[in-house]
Amino acid sequence: MFDYDYAYGLAVRLSQSPRFTGTEGEAEARGLILEELTHSGYAPKLEEFNVKVYEVHRAELSVLSPFEEGVQASPIGFSGETTGVEARLVYIENSDRALIPSDSGWVGLATGRPSAESWRLLAKRASGLVVSEGTPYRDLSRVSVPWEWREKFGNLPAVYVSYRDAVKLLAAERVRLVLEQTYRDTLSYNIVAEKTGYKYPEEIILVTAHYDSVLGVPGATDNAGGAALAVALAKSLSDRALKRTVRFVLFGAEELGLRGSQAYVEKHKDEQKKTVLVVNLDVHGGALGSSASIVSGSKSLRSYVESKAKEMGVNLSVTEDVMSSDSTSFVWKWKVPAVNIFRASGSGSDIHTVRDSVEHLHPVAFRLIGEFTCRFLLDLANSEEVPFEKAVPDDIWKKADEYFKKRLALLEDETSS
Repeated sequence: MFDYDYAYGLAVRLSQSPRFTGTEGEAEARGLILEELTHSGYAPKLEEFNVKVYEVHRAELSVLSPFEEGVQASPIGFSGETTGVEARLVYIENSDRALIPSDSGWVGLATGRPSAESWRLLAKRASGLVVSEGTPYRDLSRVSVPWEWREKFGNLPAVYVSYRDAVKLLAAERVRLVLEQTYRDTLSYNIVAEKTGYKYPEEIILVTAHYDSVLGVPGATDNAGGAALAVALAKSLSDRALKRTVRFVLFGAEELGLRGSQAYVEKHKDEQKKTVLVVNLDVHGGALGSSASIVSGSKSLRSYVESKAKEMGVNLSVTEDVMSSDSTSFVWKWKVPAVNIFRASGSGSDIHTVRDSVEHLHPVAFRLIGEFTCRFLLDLANSEEVPFEKAVPDDIWKKADEYFKKRLALLEDETSS
């Protein structure tokens, strides 16, 4: 019923090059997905939206005293820019206020990327920021902060360094940081295809995944694997009679702050009450791992997910929370519940680095989780009544609200509906 070899093969093809928003790699991936959906009998549509992207021209970090040494650095997109700042290096650990100097003009060394609140403070005081990777075994992160931070908080050119280099930097007194990057507006696209229900066509089950990657990263497990799984599920359901409508949406620009899903909820806001559930697929394909789910919904929804897993003999780890993924746009803006299905795997330690590559992928990673998700969708689409409470509990919604207002700090001054 579910072709896991097909899912694996498509994930491999999508992982051949990075798919950063607005690049040729993203366009090629979009074309491939459109082609595969069309071959499965769908009539996929593109929905465009505007998004800001960045391009890095130069990123350098060097120690000036008491020794001289260059340090490999990875830029943080949208953080800021400098043609070269020379300043004393101050260890600020977890952006602890007790360690943040009262004067300005220094460069901070932090043990992790600061929260939005801390970033706001640092942008007022520091001339730059160096962020350490969390473990000695992780390659350099290739990530960004939301572009709004640059506009609202100010200029804070920031880079990642390896854990081992960060330890060496504890002995540094003065450093020179260069980060040259430019920003531009571009278009990205959501891909939409659906199988219309024959009995309850107005009731929509969304199956979602993002197909973009961070800058310069193949993004095999994040999220070529999830995009391939969504397309493979569409293929499996293409010849099945479904009572409810199942709509597949592959989002662009997730890695830039859930931009594709935000555009979707705005464009389709008249479908809020028609949407039964969002089944979101993010992080898939890791060879050795297990099946997991984050339920952003009612207790009855969690029970339904768990019962389906038990029926199939799937040892599915289920928790109740929000996920840092596109599903949270629906939970927050629409108050529509979501089931996030993902692959828990050791490959997760390479997410957002150049090592998130095809070597992590294996057909076995798509087999059980694909069969479970396919059965879950079939049963839900063909049940006469929705077998769970279609609601988002207050505690879950508050987590989604905090995610957008505090973690992403995108809409902190707005009151959501």
